[in-house]
Amino acid sequence: MERIAAGRGLLYNRPAVQRRPLRLLTLSAVVFATALPLAAFADDPVAAPTEGEGGADGEPATATPTEPEAPLMDLAAFTRAADRSYPGMRAADARIRAAQAQLDEIWVSPFFQGQVTAGFTFAPEQSGSPIFSPDSQVPVENPWQPVLQFGIEGVIPLWTFGKLGAAREAGRAGVRAAEADRQRVRQQLMYDVRRAYFALQLSLDLGQMMHETLPRIREALENVEDQIAEGDPDVDETDRYRLAAALAEIEARGAQIVHLEASSRAVLRLLTGVRRFRVPECPITRVDARLLPVEHYVDNALSERPEVRMLEAAVRARESSLDITRAGFLPDIGLAYLFRTSYAPGITDQTNPFVIDYANYMQIGAGLVMRWSIDLWGNAYRVDRESAHLDDVRARSLEARLGLEIEVTEAYNAAVEARDREVAYDRGRRETRSWFIAAAQGVELGTSELDDMVDAVRQYLTARYSHLQAIHDTNSAFANLERVSTVRVTERWEPVCD
Repeated sequence: MERIAAGRGLLYNRPAVQRRPLRLLTLSAVVFATALPLAAFADDPVAAPTEGEGGADGEPATATPTEPEAPLMDLAAFTRAADRSYPGMRAADARIRAAQAQLDEIWVSPFFQGQVTAGFTFAPEQSGSPIFSPDSQVPVENPWQPVLQFGIEGVIPLWTFGKLGAAREAGRAGVRAAEADRQRVRQQLMYDVRRAYFALQLSLDLGQMMHETLPRIREALENVEDQIAEGDPDVDETDRYRLAAALAEIEARGAQIVHLEASSRAVLRLLTGVRRFRVPECPITRVDARLLPVEHYVDNALSERPEVRMLEAAVRARESSLDITRAGFLPDIGLAYLFRTSYAPGITDQTNPFVIDYANYMQIGAGLVMRWSIDLWGNAYRVDRESAHLDDVRARSLEARLGLEIEVTEAYNAAVEARDREVAYDRGRRETRSWFIAAAQGVELGTSELDDMVDAVRQYLTARYSHLQAIHDTNSAFANLERVSTVRVTERWEPVCD
């Protein structure tokens, strides 16, 4: 099914116009070639087309009739597929898990800062009592027997004067930053998908214009060459030069349109993971959106933008780091525990508690302990350093907020300008179409000059192309405004198309 739009036919197949002299067709072709600018290709996503693509329905050129039909994908389907398959989303989820694991570690690890030691060795037999032993101090000539040792000791923190609480708050800030970063990645992904989809729609509409025009220009060139060969006095080499130049120019523009379509399809494939797809046979239309005052978008961005929450998390993490450093002036109080035992069956166990026995013993203990670093002078400099880092992050946060406000304001103004430009170009398209029809009828009736017809063609084609480009720019501007402000600008990004 061919893509259909109001005025899409451009009146190229009006029988009355085709009956006009060949010079009219020649001049119209030249005018059309000069009316097709390059602006559409400067701001659209560029990606290398994959080998074998380029069919109008999105299927590879090598597709065989037995292959199943490619699935029909609209913009909503593309966004869902991108959510599921884009690697950047999985990477953001992994960063959230890492931040959550770090927070869990902060909660658990301080209470398990003990250590277990165990050993196994051999030692020569020794016998006797604390008063007398028949063995020398190191009786290496005696038989050697095994020695087993085991020990566990550690400290459970009870009061750290805020160090543990500040560390947990820093961990929670890391989780909030990772979650906000995931939202940032998703917003950028949605914007990229929408922009690529709108570019694909633009390329298809421009391709339709080329499809309607190019065959007639080629046919006119062949007719001119035949008439020159037959010696027709109404046609000369100048007419052929004009048609040949117009044909070359249109073919060059057509190559750029093909590149735009291939690039847009490649971007959609990479972002969504959908390798084969078809898009609805619908012309590009302006998104139905009503803009609120710019202050609404700025205020929402400064409170809800993911980057703002990431900055707030960074400030909170620095504040926690400063709290930990300041608490370094105070000691840590905890509960210490100890259990050690050693067993050497070849060495006589000394049961007197006042005799140190390194071979056979058992130690059990628990009690309150305090650990306090006396590097107070050095800690004062560490506090100054952390305070400076905190001031730096706060200042950078304020600077970033100013940048966000500028970005949102610029995106809003761009959306307003694109919307107003689309409305004006749409009005100009309708007016120039009426002009073109009137001029064509005037030439048929002999009441208008040929120059009037040429001017009408020029203005209509220019207005038609400018209107298509303005629709694309408006939709992309609306998508960018939603990205930078986090405010929904429309309920539907694509109208229902039968």
